[in-house]
Amino acid sequence: MHLPASWLWQFVPSLPGLTVTGMKGTLWDGNASQARWQQWDLGEVGWEMSPWKLLTGNVLLDVTLGRGSPLDYRGKGLLGVNFDGPYAKDFSLHLSAQQVTQFMPLPVPLTLGGSFELQLSEYRFAPPYCETLDGQLIWHGASIGTPLGEIDPDTANAKLSCNDGQLMATIKQDSSQVTSEWQASLSPNQTYILNGWFKPGAELPGGLRDQLKWVGNPDADGRYPIRYSGRL
Repeated sequence: MHLPASWLWQFVPSLPGLTVTGMKGTLWDGNASQARWQQWDLGEVGWEMSPWKLLTGNVLLDVTLGRGSPLDYRGKGLLGVNFDGPYAKDFSLHLSAQQVTQFMPLPVPLTLGGSFELQLSEYRFAPPYCETLDGQLIWHGASIGTPLGEIDPDTANAKLSCNDGQLMATIKQDSSQVTSEWQASLSPNQTYILNGWFKPGAELPGGLRDQLKWVGNPDADGRYPIRYSGRL
């Protein structure tokens, strides 16, 4: 019950790319001053483990993540693993939009403002993405800077789900500048499809409105259809 977590950690099989230092406390209640995954500094990690769940072959940790990380993120919730594999419950992750741009190549020069919040009510992993997924991704205080003007989407919300191993997202957004709805999917073979539409609002910057002539013709409701597909 009182064995130091740092002593137990030496018996855990190493995971390439993961390093954990400054471990204190016990298996049941402890923290590590720094965790690194490949080149990313994940900051401090804290945990509490339920001993009763462990008796049923269920490792369940109440974790906190991100303190002191230069990635400027925060995570909190339940992470676990049992005989069916890894899972998460009531887990949330906050990350600034500016940091997100470091991990995703953008086809045009854009700057993103605000922050993203990932909320997972229930998630169970199965290769390559998921077996079960009930969550949402919220873009708070969203802003998009372009060479032709700044777009204010207000708040965008994506409902996340999993269907036969396929990652699904239904996205809705509404502001005085633009309104849009999207459906996105990512198949196990890394093929993606993005279908949706956007409708310019009265306050859309003039420089951006002038470029709509290159997008195509809107439908009877003033909506411009958008469809992309490809492979990651």
